[in-house]
Amino acid sequence: MEYRKHGMSGENIGYLVTKLCTLLNLQTPDVCKGAININLPVILHIIDSRPNLTSSTICGIVLESQSCPLNNDEFNWTIDIDSSPPKLIDLEESDEIINVIQITDIHYDPNYEPYGNSQCKEPTCCRKGQNDTNTSDKVAGYWGDYNHCDSPWHAVIDTLDHIRAEHENISYVYFTGDIIDHGVWETTIEGNVESLNKSYIQIRETFKNIPVYPILGNHEPHPLNQFAPQTITNEEISTQWLYRMMADLWINFGWLPESTRSTILKGGYYTFSPKKGFRIIALNNNVCYCYNWWIWYQPADPDGQLQWLSNTLLQAEKDVEFVHILGHIPPGHQHCQTTWKREYIKIVNRYAHIIRAQFNGHTHKDELELFYSTDDSSKINNVAWNGGSMTAYSNLNPNYKLYFVDSKNYAVKDFENWTYNLTLANEDADQRPSWYKSYSFKEEYNVSNITYDSLHVWLSELATNENLLSRYYRNYFKHAEPSLRKECDTKCMRSYMCSIIVSLGDHKTKCLNSQH
Repeated sequence: MEYRKHGMSGENIGYLVTKLCTLLNLQTPDVCKGAININLPVILHIIDSRPNLTSSTICGIVLESQSCPLNNDEFNWTIDIDSSPPKLIDLEESDEIINVIQITDIHYDPNYEPYGNSQCKEPTCCRKGQNDTNTSDKVAGYWGDYNHCDSPWHAVIDTLDHIRAEHENISYVYFTGDIIDHGVWETTIEGNVESLNKSYIQIRETFKNIPVYPILGNHEPHPLNQFAPQTITNEEISTQWLYRMMADLWINFGWLPESTRSTILKGGYYTFSPKKGFRIIALNNNVCYCYNWWIWYQPADPDGQLQWLSNTLLQAEKDVEFVHILGHIPPGHQHCQTTWKREYIKIVNRYAHIIRAQFNGHTHKDELELFYSTDDSSKINNVAWNGGSMTAYSNLNPNYKLYFVDSKNYAVKDFENWTYNLTLANEDADQRPSWYKSYSFKEEYNVSNITYDSLHVWLSELATNENLLSRYYRNYFKHAEPSLRKECDTKCMRSYMCSIIVSLGDHKTKCLNSQH
């Protein structure tokens, strides 16, 4: 940063940083050069535009989860949230259920090479052009691979075709982001456009007239993670190409009305009511990701999204609407910037009575987040379900989820997780994978319902029942043997349990401290 402030050219800075990356053996020379060349224009623009930006501020954002302090009041902002008491709505249940499919984190790799090298030196393997291997345990599987490899196209098609054939009465499909692969050092706008187009067209052809409600993942832009404010129009660093493309696709496919275009173009988010009394709010919460460099540039409520969320929920309350919120990154995630996370939780707490469920992706794990009341350590206000991932990246089995939703109050009554064993699929590559229902939540954990009170009891039992905890741990990794082979004792497994907790209070800290 100081080099730039003293007038060093971008070319020379790129050369020095690339050399340092290579000398420290952080990545291969090609990965160092590619990743730095892709990200440098964004970083230099921000540094040039914000002469008062300091390295300590950057550390406090990027390495916040590693306890690097952020002592800058500009990054401690608030949202105007309606302070009146919640307007309670009749939560009467219905005997009628609607089926909602969640797919997430496809990570389609157009360069996937079956029987290629699955254990390379780059961040993503199994790709064309990487050194071939004759060692059997390093050969990439036909349907995917447990190593750092993404999804081949035929696996993407198989998943979509299986869902459509297996589940006849699908009401909605929630797609919670991430189509682009993990070859992050060599992405291009043109390449991302091609993969996005191909994937969305396939989704449209598979589900036909079934409504699909999609959101953006952090891998969709180029460079990945970078969501520039609307005021940034320089095509080299702007995100407008992505927002324009998504608005056109999502609206032209008939999934969304024209009224959603303005907020999609502003920041990749939208709201829509598919049925009277029910509203979907689709966020681009990737702006909170600590690896989104634009946080340094626009700290306070990027793109006005959280204020819009609060206002939209207030109107939904007035209109007596129940709400589902879609967001790629789980709000309690350690890499979601603290202020954004805090304000989001405050909004959820205020409107918890109408937010019937949240749906996330990003982590690739089968998990959930329970939003606890700040004042009452036994009261859950809300729940966020994670859809897992279609990709096996990494050491996971592919999966999707089927939710059974009350047709009157839109609460999730139960869900099924569907998966297949990647090892078995690759052993018989000529046959399609054998998908199976790995569990339903109610059956697996022997609960009569998944109301908030029931979920609190369930979480409490996880802390004392090792058999139940082991079951959650196994499901967390989607029954994938490479992950389950790793040593993880009870204390280790309980750390995964504590990550379920989201609160403005010290609930999670107490949970973690109780494990010592």
